[in-house]
Amino acid sequence: MSLPVTSATPPPGEPPGPSSSASSSTKPSSPGSGLPEATPAPPSRAAITATAGAAIVAAVALSWDRPGVGWLLTALAVAAATVVSAGRGSAWSGRTAVRAGEAVAVVALIAVGTVRAAGWLFVLCVLAAGVVGCVALTDRWSVGGLVAAPLRVVGSVPAALRWLLRDAVRIHVQDRGAVRRTTVAGLVAVALMAVFGFLLAEADAAFAEVLSVLIPSVDGGTLVRWLGSAVAAVVVTAVAAHGLLTGTTGPEPESRPELVRRIEWAVPVGGLVALFAGFVAVQATVLFGGGEHVAKTAGLTYAEYARAGFWQLLVVTGLTVIVVGVAARIAPRATVSDRVLLRTLLGLLSALTLVIVASALSRMAAYEQAYGFTRQRLLVTVGELWLGALFLLILVAGIPLRGRWVPRAALATAVGALIGLAVLNPDAFIARQNVNRAAKHGIDVHYLSTLSADAVAALQKLPEPYRSCALAAIADELNGGSAPSSGSDRRDAWQEWNLGRATARDHLDEEALRPCSAAYGRYDLPDAD
Repeated sequence: MSLPVTSATPPPGEPPGPSSSASSSTKPSSPGSGLPEATPAPPSRAAITATAGAAIVAAVALSWDRPGVGWLLTALAVAAATVVSAGRGSAWSGRTAVRAGEAVAVVALIAVGTVRAAGWLFVLCVLAAGVVGCVALTDRWSVGGLVAAPLRVVGSVPAALRWLLRDAVRIHVQDRGAVRRTTVAGLVAVALMAVFGFLLAEADAAFAEVLSVLIPSVDGGTLVRWLGSAVAAVVVTAVAAHGLLTGTTGPEPESRPELVRRIEWAVPVGGLVALFAGFVAVQATVLFGGGEHVAKTAGLTYAEYARAGFWQLLVVTGLTVIVVGVAARIAPRATVSDRVLLRTLLGLLSALTLVIVASALSRMAAYEQAYGFTRQRLLVTVGELWLGALFLLILVAGIPLRGRWVPRAALATAVGALIGLAVLNPDAFIARQNVNRAAKHGIDVHYLSTLSADAVAALQKLPEPYRSCALAAIADELNGGSAPSSGSDRRDAWQEWNLGRATARDHLDEEALRPCSAAYGRYDLPDAD
């Protein structure tokens, strides 16, 4: 029920800091630096080769126009290069299971771009993958550590690049002859493939079609994209490997504030508990009345009921997390009565907040049933569910008054929520729910046309002309901006292949779209918000 102060002593089974080894020594971090300065073992030839391989994979496979399988291939290549570069000299090599779990989470989030066409979902997953990676490298799991992790990792970029490039130059100087011969061999291979590929393409049209898909047209923009992707892969690999080799300087320093007296924290928290209890008791029928309450209340529409106080309840939930965290840090717990009071008040506050979470979810459910589903409403629902799960974690942590695991669990549940959202297939879910309720409530065809290709299968069930009107914009996007009737079908390049778009094309090929009359382009709901 609380977020107790993390102890300066690490839990059993967790090393107090990076192990000492002949290959790595940690120095005190300088002011303004990111990760602690250290002298890791120089990268081996295998590490530099693996990093170069990851850069090549990123240059060839990464697509910045449309998320696809290229992002997954790049993530796997960077992960493999990081493992090779860090090797057994990693300061965290004794925590292989934890590091592997964090790497799997990052790759799983990036893999969403291979199976879902919704660009907004992929952006959220990439951002979450970056946060997980930064926190894993810094290994600081307090709330402050989670917030500062990206800044600390960005601050480590110069040191990581110096570590990698300095020794890459050293290896090049020591074995310049081998590097020159390898370069010549690569150029010969490119020349031979170009000559024979041209001849074979001229000999067979089918083979020429395959080459046109595999080999993109090269222009200035393509070269810039290749170079940018390669540099990004090198930076990420260097930072990840350097961070694993240097580790942190030990457990995060604890800055527990001076304890306050019992009455100084119990009075404000107790007052908040009383306020929450009164709110829940007096407004019980309003909180959970749903449609019955709306029907019995004169002049109260679904929109007014669902909107009334929803955002306020959401803010209350978020602010209560801060209140619980601060109270857990400053409240004394030296005596049994101190601990009992802490558990009781924060437990009641968390339990009553769960009721408020349920109230907000009830209001949003009523709103969705009345006016349909949208991305914003679905995301708000998932966010509120995550806050509810967070309070459950706080309640569990409050039993022993030990909660240093809560920030890690909170981040894990956030990652799980995003993965669960990807499994749900949000755009398809939104389309399916709105199609099912169309006959009774009407449907906003204009909004459905803004969904991604993931929604095509569900939108196929709409009657004409609404089906063609809803799918026209999606088909246009799949064709790269060309109208379907123009015959220009912009198929994805191999690195852009995506299960959602491939499935959508199969559905659109089954039945051609009819002309969409402007008169039927939009059939609005009573409240389109």
